[in-house]
Amino acid sequence: MGRIEEALKRSRDSNKRAIRDENHSPVPIAEGINTLTHNIAVSELPVIVPDEEALEAYRVVAAQKDAPQRSAYKVLRTRILQRLRASQFNVIGITGPGPGEGKTITAINLAYSLAQHVSHQVILADLDLRRPSIHRYLGITPRHDLGDVLDGSSTLKDALVCPNANRLAVLTCQTPRRDSSEILSSPEMVELVEQFKGLGKKTITILDLPPVLAGDDVIAFTPLINALLLVVGQATCRREDLIETQELLKDAEILGIILNRAQEKSAASGYYDYY
Repeated sequence: MGRIEEALKRSRDSNKRAIRDENHSPVPIAEGINTLTHNIAVSELPVIVPDEEALEAYRVVAAQKDAPQRSAYKVLRTRILQRLRASQFNVIGITGPGPGEGKTITAINLAYSLAQHVSHQVILADLDLRRPSIHRYLGITPRHDLGDVLDGSSTLKDALVCPNANRLAVLTCQTPRRDSSEILSSPEMVELVEQFKGLGKKTITILDLPPVLAGDDVIAFTPLINALLLVVGQATCRREDLIETQELLKDAEILGIILNRAQEKSAASGYYDYY
């Protein structure tokens, strides 16, 4: 329990530092980060065309117009939208108990599917700092990434790119970081998440997070966001790991659990059961 308590303490301390100084005067959450305006129009972002071979190899089926597996993500999209509307949420994280559950490909496909809905625009951000992979799955290398936003050398708007998809923007992380839990609970990250929330209900932000049991990253970060989606791979997730994950996330808002690869014949990345 020591690791869990320390992660939660770091998150609480970061939030307290972000509110007021000792004289009760408002202060910036992070001195170095560039504050963004309240609006981002995906249509105004630079376009980077994803690598078609990468999309196919990594089963980004929601980006492929002729892929029959897109219907599985449409069902998932509808259920997610219903819960987001009911709860007035717009920033959700996607994680899983351990590596190999399919959380990243689920995050990417869900982001593409949500962006195909005309009522919303979507931001997909890679926050799996130890093993970032969204840029590799899409086959893109933007000029700026998450690290530039956090150190203040780039604004969020300047780091976002459109992967040749209407209403979808991507924030990549191209350099792995060992101090990932400290970054995820830092004042700079608190400010970034607040920027995502401040974009309004018409902009949904999907955050690809690390696996829960890989460290204390998700435990430290969860209090900052609205809710989580948990991806569980059939035949890859042990029952005891799922029980431990649910215990660690007992205080988090869980939108649902996605059962991945339940029927390989139903979808390239699995049949999704949401409940």
